[in-house]
Order: sequence, then structure tokens, then C-alpha cells
Amino acid sequence: METKKVNTKPVPIVITLAAAFISCVVSILQNVDFSIFVARLLVVVLIFMFMGTVIKIILDYSFKTLEPPVPIDEQNPEMENLGADDELTEDEDEAVESQEG
Repeated sequence: METKKVNTKPVPIVITLAAAFISCVVSILQNVDFSIFVARLLVVVLIFMFMGTVIKIILDYSFKTLEPPVPIDEQNPEMENLGADDELTEDEDEAVESQEG
């Protein structure tokens, strides 16, 4: 069974760009000075970038908990190469014991 990875990477950027666009439109409609326009835009971008990052972290966590657990035999494909018939020679067995202790 294949699990599909959800891509949440663009979430902070999309939220930030939408908020910046709305801020620009509102500032233009209010005919504000350029310095106020830039200050508003900077504050909006910083706040919504932070909020978008928090939302992305929450989404990543929630999608991670929704995924079914992967069976043990599918977790490590390298384990398939090891068979029950494989036995270590005395030299290999001693090498493994010396590495462990």
C-alpha cells in the first residue's frame, strides 16, 4: 500500500503573498504615503510569514499522525538481503563481537 506525501512547503509563501496583496490594495485605496505603505507591507509580511510557518508545522504534524504505520518488513529494504541461512564464519563472528564490546 502506497502512502502519498502531502506537500505543505508552499503554504507559508501562499499565505504571505495573499496577505501582502491585500495589504497593498488597501494601502493604495487609502492613498497612504510611501513610507507608511512600506512599513505596513513589512509588518504584514513578517506576521503572516510567521503564521504560515506555524500553520505548515501543524499541518505536517497532523498529516504525519494520519499516515498508517509502515510494516516492519517494508521499513528497511536492506534487511531483505539478509536471509536466515546466512551464517557468519568464525572470523566474521569474532569481528562482530569485538566491534560490539
